[in-house]
Amino acid sequence: MKNTPPLTSREQEILRFVVQHFVLTANPVGSRQLARKQGLNLSPASIRNVMADLEEMGLLCHPHTSAGRVPSDLGYRMYVNGLMQASELSQSEREAIEREFEGVSQELDEIMAVTARVLSSASKLLSIVMVPPFDEGTLHRIDLVRMAENRVLMIITIESGPMKTIMVELEQSLPEYQLKEMADYLSRRLTGLKLAQVRTEIGERIANMPQVHPGLVRFIVDSAERLFTFSDHEEVKIGGRAEMIAQPEFSNPASMRGIIELIEDKDIVIHLLQGQSDDTPVTISIGSENSELRAKSLSVLTSRYTSPSAKGKIGVIGPTRMDYSKMLSLVEFMTKTINRHLGTG
Repeated sequence: MKNTPPLTSREQEILRFVVQHFVLTANPVGSRQLARKQGLNLSPASIRNVMADLEEMGLLCHPHTSAGRVPSDLGYRMYVNGLMQASELSQSEREAIEREFEGVSQELDEIMAVTARVLSSASKLLSIVMVPPFDEGTLHRIDLVRMAENRVLMIITIESGPMKTIMVELEQSLPEYQLKEMADYLSRRLTGLKLAQVRTEIGERIANMPQVHPGLVRFIVDSAERLFTFSDHEEVKIGGRAEMIAQPEFSNPASMRGIIELIEDKDIVIHLLQGQSDDTPVTISIGSENSELRAKSLSVLTSRYTSPSAKGKIGVIGPTRMDYSKMLSLVEFMTKTINRHLGTG
């Protein structure tokens, strides 16, 4: 984007008001609206002159023959970089988000599914959660829990990361103490190994295991490829399709079809998030700054979540007309929430 000369305090104030008003109403902003509603203590003629100067600098534009103006991508960028006022989530908003995670297990899929749902609900935009590959995760422990007469729940936990649960049907019942002995033996022999190692070496590592239940041992060895594979490729969870389509920008059939096609193309969605820098806690890419042609009318906010065993990204995608300040706070808070849940192990 081109460089613009420094704005006067009056120009900054009017640009800020235009962005804020357009974000709220989705309608072009006229000088009379600003003079009447914003308390600028300026006449409509003075405001109109300033708006004309801002348009000449490329910060505002005419969407059509209307007298009103809307922010350009450059205008949004200047607003985000220097004019935007910080907006924290309220206590009730933070508590509502935290309640959604109460009782959520350490299953990675469940954590990420809840994240996508909560993020889209809170933002009213498209939420994206990228789930990292866990093929290099380190095994923390294995637990065997008796659930019924012939049913055992096998719990595989990654070090400082998620867990995976598998229900196993047994031909004969096993008492709790024997299940615990088996789980302890498996954990002693396999803890500390990478998942790939477990899959290839489990047979020899538990060859001398006490044959309390040969059928269960055989099942674990024969099913190692499935049991000890969490994910060997990056996945993406998308939430908020209905919320996104409901935005005024996508009310006509052509724009609605375009956004639906983009949403359904996960490769493009992943590319949008992967292309964002990690230099700041939350990266904001506005309209024409996006490399993807179909995202030139969209803004993307992304953040990286990190735990000892997980590194992925979350983000929101929406029209350039979005409440950047609130979305920034929301994405930051959601990132901290994920980190906390993934870090409990």
